Amino acid sequence: MTQFAEAENKGQYCKFVQAADGSYVLKPVKVPAHIIAEREERIRKREIRRHAEENRRRAESLNGSSVFFMVVIFSFFALICCAFLALQNQVTVRSAEITSLQTQVSSLKEDNDMLQKRLETAGDLSTIEEIASEKLGMCYVSEAQIEYYTVEESDYMLQYDDIQ
Repeated sequence: MTQFAEAENKGQYCKFVQAADGSYVLKPVKVPAHIIAEREERIRKREIRRHAEENRRRAESLNGSSVFFMVVIFSFFALICCAFLALQNQVTVRSAEITSLQTQVSSLKEDNDMLQKRLETAGDLSTIEEIASEKLGMCYVSEAQIEYYTVEESDYMLQYDDIQ
């Protein structure tokens, strides 16, 4: 009986108990707390070993070709980032150019409006005639340069403003 007194069966503690007929029966017994703690410690150590082995296998799998592949991928992403930054820089430069051109356009519009007002206020015909003949060398039209034509009755013209 001493050799069968306590035996471990399928993760449970069992003991042989003598039945009334004199035979021995295997009955489970509550597992002591220190045994449960030992089992949990063994399981924890087994998991640590398994994770360490997986890490070792992963580290060994980083051979030259995988490192080369990672370098190529990293270079590819670096080039994409550089291209993006270059495009963003171009957008910024073009935006500054557009702002500058818009400023120039508004300045030219102001100058054009000012000159238009000057022309409207300087509508003195004698001054215009004098400038045209003296400064620009223009002269009146001669009779030989004038051509007359007749308009048929079916043609018409819309007049939106008075002619002076």
